[in-house]
Amino acid sequence: MKTTKQLMAGLAFALVSAAMLSPAQAADTDPNATSQNGDPQRWYQEEMTPMAYFKTLKKEAEAVYQLSVVECRRMARNQQSTCLSEAKSTMQQDMADAYRKSGIRQR
Repeated sequence: MKTTKQLMAGLAFALVSAAMLSPAQAADTDPNATSQNGDPQRWYQEEMTPMAYFKTLKKEAEAVYQLSVVECRRMARNQQSTCLSEAKSTMQQDMADAYRKSGIRQR
């Protein structure tokens, strides 16, 4: 049986592992490979608007929630409801943080 701390440690490890792989994969691609002579560099820059930042934070929160639900389902029946409610609470807190960090008004 995994405790919530063990579950969160596993999720943190998965996220760190994914983050470590991302730069290695990005290094293989040349950002200017698709550009043509005379194209402005701004056409190839990532969008960093508040909404784009919010969408990134939301996607991360949803991914963590999905992983948490999968891990909760593997627990004993008597622990699943507590684990799922903790996962939902964490998701709600992460979404509140996403709204706050990005400056987007909550609906």
